[in-house]
Amino acid sequence: MSHRSGLALLIQGFKRVLRNVLSFITRTFKHLWGWLCGLSRAALQFWRALGPHWLRVTLVVAVVGFLAYRFIDDYLQPNLTQETVYSLRYLNEGWSEQQRQSFYYTPQGTELFGLEYKWFINLELPLSNELLVTEENMRGWGFIVDPGQRPSPINPGNLPVGLGRHIDPTTQKEVLDIGCAICHTGELHYQGVALRIDGGQAVQSIPNAKRGEFITTLGASIFETLLVPAKWDRFATRVVGHDSEARKHLKKDVWALANRLKDFVTGAGASKYYPVEEGRGRTDAVGRIGNMVFGYDLDQPENLHVADAPASYPFIWDIWRFDWVQYTGFTNQAMARNMGESLGVLAPIKLVDEDGKLLKGEEFGQSLIDIDGLHCAEGLLRDLEPPRWPEDVLGRIDIEQATQGKHLFAERCQHCHGPHRSEPYLWPIADEANPTIEGQAGVNWKWDMAGDVVEKDGKYFRKDWREVMWSVPWLDVDEIGTDPKLADNFINNLYSAEKLIPGSDPVNAGSGLQLLLNELVPLTYERWKIEGEQIPDYDGLNVPFRIENVRAYKARPLHGVWATPPFLHNGSVPTVYHMLSTLEERPTEFYVGNREYDPQHLGYVAAKSPGSFKHDTSIPGNQNIGHLFTDTNTPGRIGSKLSEVEKFALMEYLKVMGNPEFSEALGGDPQDWSQYSAPPEIDVHEQSCSNSHLRHAVSFNKKAAGEAL
Repeated sequence: MSHRSGLALLIQGFKRVLRNVLSFITRTFKHLWGWLCGLSRAALQFWRALGPHWLRVTLVVAVVGFLAYRFIDDYLQPNLTQETVYSLRYLNEGWSEQQRQSFYYTPQGTELFGLEYKWFINLELPLSNELLVTEENMRGWGFIVDPGQRPSPINPGNLPVGLGRHIDPTTQKEVLDIGCAICHTGELHYQGVALRIDGGQAVQSIPNAKRGEFITTLGASIFETLLVPAKWDRFATRVVGHDSEARKHLKKDVWALANRLKDFVTGAGASKYYPVEEGRGRTDAVGRIGNMVFGYDLDQPENLHVADAPASYPFIWDIWRFDWVQYTGFTNQAMARNMGESLGVLAPIKLVDEDGKLLKGEEFGQSLIDIDGLHCAEGLLRDLEPPRWPEDVLGRIDIEQATQGKHLFAERCQHCHGPHRSEPYLWPIADEANPTIEGQAGVNWKWDMAGDVVEKDGKYFRKDWREVMWSVPWLDVDEIGTDPKLADNFINNLYSAEKLIPGSDPVNAGSGLQLLLNELVPLTYERWKIEGEQIPDYDGLNVPFRIENVRAYKARPLHGVWATPPFLHNGSVPTVYHMLSTLEERPTEFYVGNREYDPQHLGYVAAKSPGSFKHDTSIPGNQNIGHLFTDTNTPGRIGSKLSEVEKFALMEYLKVMGNPEFSEALGGDPQDWSQYSAPPEIDVHEQSCSNSHLRHAVSFNKKAAGEAL
């Protein structure tokens, strides 16, 4: 057989196989098509047999509605941590019960777009008639509620710590207020005991807009209340009763709130600007303040920046002793710091008109910021001591081990964490003849000169009123090696300030706030009639407002740090044990939200649980790098690797560092906080607290305060 004839036979065979395959596919398709047609005819006959057309349409609508309801119900289920506590212990000394309640609920003038207090306490969960603000729900979202908590004069709505109220002087409406304590009060749970850490780190989830979190559920509740007649009827009856005119006005007002919420979440609050999930107990505070002030309040959408560097809420006892505050140590004055914080937490303020043009004269800077409330909270913190380790709950202290840890701390940690005590500063200030200060974006010389001024060698200064200050060192980001995102964003994110200062160059958040607050704080003082000797006191111990732009993080003293997990500025290390370990020993993923404490490793139990947030350290902004004890030559190395014995000795000392109850047993403790200088006696914050309470119809009976509160 020739080669050519063999090839022809091969081709003919291939064609036969192909025809057979195609024939099989065709027959199979015809059979399948016939089966499908028969099935369709049978289904159609069954559908027609169900009853008349209206009934069949009703069935379809019901099925689709049921499936949609199940999907929406699942989507809107609150994402709650499951916690059970039976008793409460306060671990900080220095506050009376009245002072504690003042810190928890004194307003600072913030709002959730005008959400009224009475509305908030009467809203229901989505797809439910259960109230939103039950103890179980609020605790599940990370808020702090006492076991068996009852309403009090300063907390009539029986809300969690930090959720208070203020009265809008223009409308006389009582509005929900988000106070300092919402972020700066912590709690550890251990075997059913809640250990309250006043001034500590919160784990609430207010900034987190993921499904099931507090703010998302609140928004869904507001819109459903407006759209579902039965839900609206229950809500309106609780709020205004059955008066038809009042109910009509109420609906109009709630719709206005809903529209403001919608505008915000599609603008300055849009999720695209906050791509790194903040989760529980974190927020990108500086990024949000920048977006709120320069994007939202000044009506300049081009000023909105991605804020992708979430930071843990810092603990704030002893903060009044520091010369520079914030994680990057960029500012120094209490009032400017707190007013900037209030603006970031949605304190309403008038800066521009409806056309986006800067307001002039009396209209500029009008706000509801409560100056007395801010001064009250700042003053209260000066009396607050760090938390004390409760031996009867968390375990006895090994004094021998703690003493070893004391020496290790002095050798390995104290050079950064101090405290580095200093004589009070003479802060150089501007005056009419010299109205600028080198390195400052702007200075209001009249405000500078309104303080307690001294003259030296022909120059003017404010002498800091503190007897002894703590100088906190800046550590260059490349030296300390921790996640650089927060520091880089602070330096590099620039905002146009031309509305405030025509022709000015773009500024970062710190310098921009300086330009605004140099005008806003003195104007607010004038409106509140804060004058004369009150000004340096309200400023914060006679400190002029300054900004430092340094690509660095500040080191801070560690009294009570054991009670403030998780660690590093971004909360990327779950326990003190892991802080003292090498990078390889630190977990790359862990969960935050459960407040059950681990007294062996000094941190929260980090296992996955209902309502918890997964901290993924591979994400820039979430990294757990730096501040390392390691024998490897790596960025962020601050010392040689610690042995297990050394780690536990340091942890044992950190439990009691500075606690005067243990100073003698330790053979003397240079960190003993009972030996530190007291706050200046000139402070009058108690009157500020009283003024704020009376303005909001709260009157404390001092004799019965412990019982009534």
